[in-house]
Amino acid sequence: MKRALLAALLTLWASAGAPDTKADDSQTFTVEQARILARQALYAGRFDLARDVATVLVRADPEDAYAHGVLAAAHSLLNDPKEARSAARLSYRHSETPAQKFGAARTAASIAFQQERPTASQVWLRLAATHSESPQQDEVLSRDYAKVRRANPLRFNINLSVAPSDNVNNGTDNVLEVINDVPTLGVFNGSSRALPGTVGTLDVQLRYRIAQSKKSQTSVMGRLYTRRVDLSKSAEDIAPNVENSDFASTYVEAGIDHALALGAPGNSLRLGGALGASWFGGDRSYDFLKLNLSRGIKLSPSSNLTLRTGAERRFSTRGTIRDTDVVTLGATVSHKLKRGDKVSVGLTVQDVTGDFVNADYQTASLRANYTFGKQLGPIQISTGLTFGYTDYEDYRLVRTVDGGRQDESLYGDVSLFFADYDFAGFAPTIRLRTGRRSSNVNRFEIDETTITLGIQSKF
Repeated sequence: MKRALLAALLTLWASAGAPDTKADDSQTFTVEQARILARQALYAGRFDLARDVATVLVRADPEDAYAHGVLAAAHSLLNDPKEARSAARLSYRHSETPAQKFGAARTAASIAFQQERPTASQVWLRLAATHSESPQQDEVLSRDYAKVRRANPLRFNINLSVAPSDNVNNGTDNVLEVINDVPTLGVFNGSSRALPGTVGTLDVQLRYRIAQSKKSQTSVMGRLYTRRVDLSKSAEDIAPNVENSDFASTYVEAGIDHALALGAPGNSLRLGGALGASWFGGDRSYDFLKLNLSRGIKLSPSSNLTLRTGAERRFSTRGTIRDTDVVTLGATVSHKLKRGDKVSVGLTVQDVTGDFVNADYQTASLRANYTFGKQLGPIQISTGLTFGYTDYEDYRLVRTVDGGRQDESLYGDVSLFFADYDFAGFAPTIRLRTGRRSSNVNRFEIDETTITLGIQSKF
């Protein structure tokens, strides 16, 4: 049966303009020769011939992954997207080795990209990553994925993490209240104390490009962030009347932004606006409306400066007296060293104003990051250090605190990215964060150590 079907290839070869050859049943092509013919027909632009040869091969062997791959490419180039997608799936299904699976998935991704289906192309590239066997293949996929991502109007980012912590509620380790080094008669209840447990977070961000030119683009975006807590047994002993849902929080927003190249090559300007809402402990806390503006400046081929400003209005669900206005200014400078390491330093200041007591304060934070360019074995390492300061000119508990309230904090963190242990281009991360916040009002003094387990994309 196979020999009889392959005999027909001679006629196809003649129709392609090959040298004169008599086609009869005594002259046949081997399967390998037929595959070469199909491949050469593709390269020569004879897509119809490639399709016909591959069709004969598939009739001879319905599980011929190579033939299905040629069919997929030929159908795509002949503007038959439905047949192309079907052949691409069959090529991947019938591939046997990791190398064949890798090639079939890349072919399917290329076809999807040519058909202007970039999201499907990204899915196929992720599937190809599950069969990658070398750093060279990873690098090829990374370039392919970057190309498709630039073309895709839809961008999505999903971060999922689980973090065991000795302080899931930002509580204090103190038992007795002390203000300005003077003990009061106050005793902290269980919910104000540091409670151990596990924190789970889900952060989903979507962005869709609605307009683009050579120098600008406009996108709509949405975000959902949710944080859930699972208190440990010891936390239940400290605060028996507290439930996990008391510390749950959710944040949603939707907005639009516009980015454009402005000034010298590499410089940019981005402006945007968003509205959304925030919940805590199951109750809606406030709605908000905010505007943002940022300026990117390329200082040198290896250095960049980013300037940021933002204004936000928060509308409390508990009455207009609790409404607040937030103004933010920030600047970050980053530099890539010759050996590939990256260092950045950023300063952010914020002014919060409101009519309600304790709703008027200023904050400042300084953060330094250092990311090592070379892996240590299978691990990519980055480190960070953050110093923060908050000042309440006026602060009231039962009575007004003399001199207001001042908090200082210092946190350090180390992030480990296990890039070599990925699945579909996603690899595990571990982040250790530890630090302390001190305050003249010891209710807000915090010692915290958290280990966060997460997943991060390699691409």
